[in-house]
Amino acid sequence: MDVQDLSQNLRIASLTKLMRELEQSRTPEETLRTLKRGFSEAYGFGASVLLSTRGLPQGHYRVVQMSLEAGTLNDPSWQAPDEPGSVQSGGIVAVIIGCPEPQLIQEVNWSSDPFFHETLRGYASVIAIPFAGDRLPMTWVILLKQAPEQFTVLELETAVERAALVGSLLNNQVLAGQLARANERIDQDARQVGELQCALLPATLPQIAGLEIAVSYEPSGRAGGDLYDFFPLNEDVNGNVNDNGAPGRWCFIIGDAAGHGLAAAVAMAIVQSVLRAHPAVVAGPADLLIHANRQLCHKNIRGFFTAFLGIYEPATRRVTYSIAGHPPPLLRRSSDGTICRLAEAVNYPLGVDESETFKEATVQLHPGDIVLLYTDGITEARGTDGDLFGLDRLMPVFRDGGDQPAELIAHLREAVRKHEDGRTPKDDQTLVAARTL
Repeated sequence: MDVQDLSQNLRIASLTKLMRELEQSRTPEETLRTLKRGFSEAYGFGASVLLSTRGLPQGHYRVVQMSLEAGTLNDPSWQAPDEPGSVQSGGIVAVIIGCPEPQLIQEVNWSSDPFFHETLRGYASVIAIPFAGDRLPMTWVILLKQAPEQFTVLELETAVERAALVGSLLNNQVLAGQLARANERIDQDARQVGELQCALLPATLPQIAGLEIAVSYEPSGRAGGDLYDFFPLNEDVNGNVNDNGAPGRWCFIIGDAAGHGLAAAVAMAIVQSVLRAHPAVVAGPADLLIHANRQLCHKNIRGFFTAFLGIYEPATRRVTYSIAGHPPPLLRRSSDGTICRLAEAVNYPLGVDESETFKEATVQLHPGDIVLLYTDGITEARGTDGDLFGLDRLMPVFRDGGDQPAELIAHLREAVRKHEDGRTPKDDQTLVAARTL
């Protein structure tokens, strides 16, 4: 095999040097400075002009940036074509940009040019190269040499190669910058939505007679599609208000919107507002879910929503509940430590069918019993091999995780994080633990 030594080929050496320098370039400004240094070293030109014709009538142009001496390489103004900047027309430049091809022009006389007759006087040799790329502020680069020096056809060829190489890189860098700024704005919006969503969650846990409560809410991103809430129902099923004004019943909810992120966060805020704006008299959880389901269907909100809704009566320690497609809570009895699922009133999710009705079930709690509510982000948390955390792992931690709600939630969170082994959760994760006193 005969390998030729091309180290003395000045054209290849020059392009190789340019490519190495461009690899270190991180911004459009750096890239353009690198290109101009390369042109200056290769051709010794004395001037360059960057023009934009984007969005302008034929024969019109805008000067984006001009350098008249090598070594005074001013940064270009990376502005959009429709931002302020004087628009010119006519003259030699208008003739040049009228032909959308690379050009080599000799013996140019700028004395008759209405705009450049003083600025470019004496620059008689011109290379003009159109720039491709919809995101660049310039569409032409014009290189100039003062007489008697002249560009050659070989220099034109090399300039076109350099311009094509740099133009592609510039376009990608501008796009990357635009994407970075867009992502920053999206992240800021997401942060604000997350803050608003957190403001909708209970600022402090309510003091409910006969209950001790702890919660954990961790969205997978800036904002999430999970929800938990507690609010009092002062009247009984017949609409009678307690004489002492204390809530005769408490409604508690845990829910999950399909998907996660900003759309899910907004959807769950709507679900929460609909549930809180309930009818004056609430017979039971099924009525509340029917109300919420109709409202969501009427509003044509895309997607569906799962929820567990329970109504707790402090006087009797009784819970009446209804489930709309949500994972059934777990109940641990204090008497013998047995665990069961509250899964006797499972229905379809909210927002699917306006005519959907919901079943109810009732469970009697005793002192020391613990109820655990959770979203599927807990059971569907994935481990190293992609295996789910699942009920098989949740049950033992629930059984042995302690008798205090806060202690239990801390053990559950630790178990889930250990299972994920440092991986970012793919879904929001919410836990609510309540213990009867």
